[in-house]
Amino acid sequence: MSGIGSKKVVGLVEVVKVIGEKGEVRKKALLDTGATHTSVDLGIAAKAGLGPVVASTKIKSKTSIKGYVRRAVVLGEIELRGKRVKVKLNLEDRQGMTHKILVGRDVLHSNFLVDVEKTHQSHNLVDEKKRTEISEKVLSDD
Repeated sequence: MSGIGSKKVVGLVEVVKVIGEKGEVRKKALLDTGATHTSVDLGIAAKAGLGPVVASTKIKSKTSIKGYVRRAVVLGEIELRGKRVKVKLNLEDRQGMTHKILVGRDVLHSNFLVDVEKTHQSHNLVDEKKRTEISEKVLSDD
């Protein structure tokens, strides 16, 4: 078991590299502590040269009649914040999704600590803007 001190702190969305036989592909990924496995879009897998398929896995799916879907699994590497992790990646058509890579607990567990405040700073900007408006109003009322 690794301690918190040995883990890198990352945000909810980070740029990752998917590394395969043909090279590497850099994309923003969603770091999902609720996902057991890491998923990569088919197009990214093809560009990076991931493969061959070494297994298939069942993934829970609310939209499937069976309650799960089967996905192909390939070996590859993910690099996040300078740390490379060899991992089994399941392949999925993520074309309609915002993030083409979903990093699951198989990568995060022993290596990273996800801090959502590191990614979502927009609330601070809104608060700062409101503070400025209030300060300007108070000054103009004097």
